[in-house]
Amino acid sequence: MKRSEKVVKNIPADFTNPDKAERWLEENAEQGLVLIRYSGRKAVFIKGEPAKTAYMVVPMDPDGMKGPRDQGEEYKEFGWEYVTQLGRMVLILRGMPGKYERVQLLAGDTLFKKLRKKQRGRIWGLFSPFIFWLIWFLFFYFFQGYGFLLLFAKGVAWLIFLAMGVGGLLQMWSFREARVADGLLEGIRNRFGLENPSNGNRKNGAGTSVQKKRRGTGNPPGLLYRVLSIIFLISLVLGMAGGIHYGAGRVRSVYTGKVSEAGWDESDFRTKAFLDRYPSWKEISPVLLPLSRLEEEPEMEYQTLDYRGEKLENYSSINRFPFAPIQAETMQYGIWNSGDGTRESTLKLEYYRLASPKLAAPLMRELGRYYMNWNKGWMPQRVASGCFDELVIHDRGLHYLFARKDNQVLMAYYIGEENLEDHLPELEEMMDMLSGK
Repeated sequence: MKRSEKVVKNIPADFTNPDKAERWLEENAEQGLVLIRYSGRKAVFIKGEPAKTAYMVVPMDPDGMKGPRDQGEEYKEFGWEYVTQLGRMVLILRGMPGKYERVQLLAGDTLFKKLRKKQRGRIWGLFSPFIFWLIWFLFFYFFQGYGFLLLFAKGVAWLIFLAMGVGGLLQMWSFREARVADGLLEGIRNRFGLENPSNGNRKNGAGTSVQKKRRGTGNPPGLLYRVLSIIFLISLVLGMAGGIHYGAGRVRSVYTGKVSEAGWDESDFRTKAFLDRYPSWKEISPVLLPLSRLEEEPEMEYQTLDYRGEKLENYSSINRFPFAPIQAETMQYGIWNSGDGTRESTLKLEYYRLASPKLAAPLMRELGRYYMNWNKGWMPQRVASGCFDELVIHDRGLHYLFARKDNQVLMAYYIGEENLEDHLPELEEMMDMLSGK
């Protein structure tokens, strides 16, 4: 079906009145527009030949195991064919005008109460994106060790915003449709009457209204609906922008061989733009602190590995995010021969330069919790330092260092025979150079 053959129309304000809704659809059929589906507050038609057509709206079975189309097929013996459904509460059927009587297979107050209960479920469904956000955050916090700032610094937060925006807007769209269906249900109830609400027999359309029609059922709730719409729309924009920002802001630096051969690949436009903005980074190897310098082995060759021990072509990555405008991460693995035999060592560094010094302390705590389970059986011992505002060093087999200075945070993980405390001047020099001092 070609897109040009479709016509999308907003439903009229009085579509919640079943008589007027059916008449509106019939008028469109006379103009050659045949209804194919309903979505949100829009009806989708396909262009055809003008024809006299009758439409009928009837309630669905809230307890039935059959889908909307199968329930609509039950009206086939009366000459009606299934067209579409609204909010899984109302069926729209089509037939020949004047040839088939209007029938309703389901009746009774209980029917409408159950369908209204489904409508209340749609209202609570609007908050499911917030629940998703909470579950996602708790999962990363307790199982991955990420705190809120690390979600942003690691570039994961944009996924949360995107999922929340898409999920929320879909829920809002579905809720609008359910609200219209709710208004139609009230109209159907009044039109067919409820003189014998519990017998469940088929009734024709001659019944009279015995209930007062609720007002405003077809309109979404004002303030709450608008506020949630704005929140979900902003979340969607942040998610899309964050994803683009994450992809475009990631700069990888390729290195093979000795550290003396390290350098930036300025043929990449992102790398060049980054270095033009932060020229001080040109003066330092992308590896941040070379492992050969830490081991005092200038000729040492090393290879970068990931956490599974597989070789990597890219050893260093630079990221820019709103809460951590600059993030550099590298991992190095070295092996060389010395007088005592073969030696091996590993060094991982993570460097963050944040938008504000107030964010540095909480980010350092989150890094500590992520790597060493701070506040879970082990409390870090601060080390007095003239180089950094705060320093934590753990030199017991595995060597960890967490440091912050102004708006910068550094994490170092080292496996080797050196003590990181002996290399504080090199780490401070590196941080000062990266900060542009």
